[in-house]
Amino acid sequence: MAARTAPDVGRWEVILESRDQAELRAHVRRLREARIDESLIRIDTMCRHPVEQTTYRLSRFVADATRESDRELSEH
Repeated sequence: MAARTAPDVGRWEVILESRDQAELRAHVRRLREARIDESLIRIDTMCRHPVEQTTYRLSRFVADATRESDRELSEH
C-alpha cells in the first residue's frame, strides 16, 4: 500500500472538506457505488473544541500521469 501512495508516485487530492458527518458518509457511499479502490481513499479528522468544530477531509490518491504512462510503456 505505501508504495502505491508514495509521494513520488502521485498526490492526495482533497475531494471534500466538511463539518457535516452525514455529508461525508454520503460522499463515501457514492465513491463505493462507483467502485473506487478504497485503499486509495483517505479520511482525515481535524479535531477541534468544541466538538461541533471538528472538520472531516476526504481525499483520493491521484497517480502522477507521467509515471503512469511510463509504467504502461515499460510493460509492453
